[in-house]
Amino acid sequence: MNRKVSLYILIVFLFFGCAQNSQKKQSTELLVFSGAGLTNVVTELAEIYEAENDIDIKLNFASSGTLARQIEQGAQPSVYISANEKWVDYLIDLDLVVPESKEKVVGTSLAVIVPLDSETDSITFLDDFPEQFKGRLSIGDPKHVPAGDYAWKAIESGGYADALSDRILPAKDVRSALMVVELGEVEMGIVYKTDALKSQKVKIVSLVPDDLHPPIGFYTSILKNKNNEQSRLFYNFLTSKEATDIWIKHGFKIE
Repeated sequence: MNRKVSLYILIVFLFFGCAQNSQKKQSTELLVFSGAGLTNVVTELAEIYEAENDIDIKLNFASSGTLARQIEQGAQPSVYISANEKWVDYLIDLDLVVPESKEKVVGTSLAVIVPLDSETDSITFLDDFPEQFKGRLSIGDPKHVPAGDYAWKAIESGGYADALSDRILPAKDVRSALMVVELGEVEMGIVYKTDALKSQKVKIVSLVPDDLHPPIGFYTSILKNKNNEQSRLFYNFLTSKEATDIWIKHGFKIE
């Protein structure tokens, strides 16, 4: 065998070897879109799953509505975790999500929060809520942030919409609503209880009665163009006994 033939064989071998390595790398990567209110728990779940499996999980957190719009515009995650049912149904109607994969995983409650150094320690949401503070109220933008939508429905149910309509500071997601309160830029906010419990800069002064808004549920789903074994394995992990213990540790309700 002359040197030219040997060199040709070597090049072909290296080419196919690189191609196989590239395919292997692609097959062991998983992109997950998740509502911002699940940042801590989903990050921990992804780290546990990565440690137990040969896979690299990429996470993208934002408001559920923003993520749904990104998927509509061509983003291709494998798994989408929404903070309400509406945005999963929106993607199902667009034929982008496997309908049978829509599953409610956990729930939580809404909490009224104030900065940690606030003189307010306790209020009653049902006791003329707008009169119990003077400044603005931070919530997620109800148009595309599920936490904000739940909060606004509770405000409406309490009969406070007119009194608070000009005092609402809408945020791009529930984490941003929390941060505004942490920084003391508003007097009060309404966020998920699970987010409030993780913060060292706010305190909970009241819980919003659950019957004032639709049940809060976080839904998992699989994208149609990513309906493969890797996606299904991670999807199943999210409702496993191991994952359930993590959800509960972070304060979520298993229903």
